[in-house]
Amino acid sequence: MKILLISQDDAAVDRMRGALRDAGHTVDTVAEPADGDAVLRGGHFDVIVLDLERTPSAGLEWLRGLRQRRVRLPVLVLTPLDAVDTRISAIDDGADDYLIVPPDPRELVARCRGLIRRSGGGTLRNEIVTCGELVIDSRKREVRHGSVPIDLTPREWSILEYLVMHVGTAVTKERLLRAITGWDEQLAPNAIEVYVSRLRTKLAGTGTRISTVRGVGYRLEQPEDVAQRTQW
Repeated sequence: MKILLISQDDAAVDRMRGALRDAGHTVDTVAEPADGDAVLRGGHFDVIVLDLERTPSAGLEWLRGLRQRRVRLPVLVLTPLDAVDTRISAIDDGADDYLIVPPDPRELVARCRGLIRRSGGGTLRNEIVTCGELVIDSRKREVRHGSVPIDLTPREWSILEYLVMHVGTAVTKERLLRAITGWDEQLAPNAIEVYVSRLRTKLAGTGTRISTVRGVGYRLEQPEDVAQRTQW
């Protein structure tokens, strides 16, 4: 899951970004709501966290503009406890959920996960899914082959999650790279190849494989997909 966090509170940004990254999510941050437009044009995001504590008017105006442009990304707004009017305006202007500042890091992660699940967007629609003989628990961020756990690094998990969401479809290396990195993170050009190679080794014998689509990228295939391609 990739999150855009908009807040002028540097200390709060550090706390929230840390909690979200510890949960395995990719986070980009900007201070001003108006800066969010350029960021959204430059990359794919799954949810927006909009802090309205310091800039309620500017934040609400930006949110209205976002919805007028038919941008349907889920938006979670953060407001002070006594800012009832701001919360009502935010919901009327298109916010999907809200939290009181300072949010509990665990609840922030859970609310973001819930918004994505309800929208059917950038994370697994169900908390537990199967792919071949793999059992993937998105809430616990665990992968098992039957009852045997498969140990994945956070990057490997993010790549597998993205491929599972697009199972049977070719995904470019560029899309994978954008999905697992923020703009303040630098990865070597061949990093995706390295991570995919490691994933292939760990998925060996599970009935699910990552194939290379020449000139495009990678595709996650289940056993029935492999059988159909063999018949062709």
